[in-house]
Amino acid sequence: MVKKSLIVFIGLMVTFFFAGNAFSEELTPQLCKAKVIAATKLLAAEGDAALAKIEDPNGEFRFANGKGYIWVHNLDNIMVMHPIKPSLDGKALGDMRDVNGVYLFTAMNETVEEYGAGWVPYSWPKPGEKKSSPKVSYVKLVKFGDKDYVAGSGMYDVTAADIKKLFPNDAIYKD
Repeated sequence: MVKKSLIVFIGLMVTFFFAGNAFSEELTPQLCKAKVIAATKLLAAEGDAALAKIEDPNGEFRFANGKGYIWVHNLDNIMVMHPIKPSLDGKALGDMRDVNGVYLFTAMNETVEEYGAGWVPYSWPKPGEKKSSPKVSYVKLVKFGDKDYVAGSGMYDVTAADIKKLFPNDAIYKD
């Protein structure tokens, strides 16, 4: 009985160790890119049916302790699904720009239309702040039937120079 209890206890400890590591993953450009690629594979296979999985607050596309997430817009600059700000869903975002005048979604769409995928640096306030901080997002174009989706994920305090060092062959938007 003691041996069986010890085996169960060790098994639980190993499970909690690995689960804890999954929940404490760090938000990195590599992780953002990997999650966007995974989301575009799902969108390519399922189309609109994939959106609920991508939006799921407990799913694989909410990561790095909730700091990372995937949004989906289209080539008409319409937000298809934003898991953090659902009030943006269905909204035209072509006029949205940062403090430096970068039209965010237009830049993202230009990048994916030219290269299929790439990085877009811009400035945007961190959650709860008013002052803008450097931010970079990885975006990728995917098609399902007659629909075009652009999936993206971003992070703060990363610059185009940082991305160029990590991914020297990736496209980076320049206005």
